[in-house]
Amino acid sequence: MKRRVTVGGEERKVELPEGATAGELVAALELHPDGVLVLAEGEPLRPVALNSPLPKGGVRVVLVASGG
Repeated sequence: MKRRVTVGGEERKVELPEGATAGELVAALELHPDGVLVLAEGEPLRPVALNSPLPKGGVRVVLVASGG
């Protein structure tokens, strides 16, 4: 199935199997799982655990940066 996701403010299309998890989405986007948050769009945005199936609605991937 094709999914549209927003990654760092940019919309992308990703091909994923039916019932794909948030972790599979992150892998398909070639992102490191420690550097992102996967959020289900809505009010309010809700975090999606990497081992959970993707929600039916919109998905947003936020790139996280840390420093010291």
